[in-house]
This record gives sequence, C-alpha cells and structure tokens, in this order.
Amino acid sequence: MKILIIDDNKSITNSLKKYLEVKGHNVSTCNNGSEGLALIRNDNWDKILLDLSMPEFSGLDIIESLERDDVMKMEKIIVFTAASIPDYVIEKLLAKEGIQGLLKKPLSIVHLTDALTA
Repeated sequence: MKILIIDDNKSITNSLKKYLEVKGHNVSTCNNGSEGLALIRNDNWDKILLDLSMPEFSGLDIIESLERDDVMKMEKIIVFTAASIPDYVIEKLLAKEGIQGLLKKPLSIVHLTDALTA
C-alpha cells in the first residue's frame, strides 16, 4: 500500500514510517501542510494519514483546499490529532467524502492497522 504521512512532529512521522515499511508498505512523509498538499496533488496514494493540528497550514486547511478543488471525494484520508475535538466536529469530518476515519494521539498500532485495512 502506498501511504503518505503528514504531521509536523518528525518523531511521529519517522516512527510510523519505520513501522509501516516493516509491514511492507511504501511510505512517504512530510512535516508541514503546504508540502503535504503538494504531495497529495502530485501523486496517487492508497491512504493518507493527516494530522489536523499543524502550525501555519493545518490538516483542516488541506481538507478545505481539496474540497475547493473538488478532489476531496477521491482521497482516502485518515485524520489524527492530539487535540481535544468536540464530537460535532468529529461527526462533521467523518461525514465528508474522502475521510475514512479519525484516530487520537497517542496512536494505537491496533487502531492504525484497522483504519488502514478498512
């Protein structure tokens, strides 16, 4: 599976990349939202792991940009965050085409694996 991980925390992206590569996946990472959006637009990904809470250009900004370009429905995004998000925001996010799940940090390997295979 070809996976893109977008998170401003380099230790998270590095750890997830190592784990997923051991499991046989082809993984790319980036640590800012602007670069992540460019990678999404310039390649095809089986899954995108997207941190919602990043400085300057957040995961929510990426989602809004993809929606404006009318390509959001083609994506397979699993969002994750350490922030406390109200239930109504989670429900609204999960209702969007292209969003396949939401995980909370710290990430559980079991939940991550389940989300990737869903």
